[in-house]
Amino acid sequence: MILYASDFFPPTPGDKKGRCVICGRETEHGHKIDFSEKFTMWSALQEGDVICEHCYTMARNQDYRRKSWVADKNGVRFLKRDEILPTLLEPPEPPFTIFITKSGKKQGFLLLANRVNYSRDRYFIAFEDQLIFVDRPTLKRMVEVAKRARRSCLRSWKIFSRLRNNEKSVDVRPPSSRLSSVHVGFCRCFPTCFCSSGV
Repeated sequence: MILYASDFFPPTPGDKKGRCVICGRETEHGHKIDFSEKFTMWSALQEGDVICEHCYTMARNQDYRRKSWVADKNGVRFLKRDEILPTLLEPPEPPFTIFITKSGKKQGFLLLANRVNYSRDRYFIAFEDQLIFVDRPTLKRMVEVAKRARRSCLRSWKIFSRLRNNEKSVDVRPPSSRLSSVHVGFCRCFPTCFCSSGV
């Protein structure tokens, strides 16, 4: 059996027979194609003449456009902002699909119609109106790099803030390397470089 992303959503039966323009499956319980004038995802549609009962639910409920969500065999769960990264790092057991939105205005979830994931380490997500392939081991490494860069950036900003407050010298070494209480100063080219020549 071919599983479609829309299968995770409850059906809204209609009375139209034909092929769904979103997922491409044949149905006898579809709906008329009646997207609004503001619809911009025509390129995501397939050849067809109806919207099937599952895709109709997904396309008509505005929460699926306005919010980020993860869908699996247990149903659909909306994600808060601080839940997005943990979900990407630890996705649910397959099959599943994930939609992430920033603006709440894009209908990129339509790109997921035939993109059900069967691997937790390599999978597709839709972000806004783009389809993105995620390699989970690579993502984990990138997250660690970003965390280190953020810590370094925050530390540099604290040093810069202290200099702005007219402190003449600041110890820029990490705690583990501070063998004495001697402070190291900056040259005038700070924050471009770090020197020991004094300010």
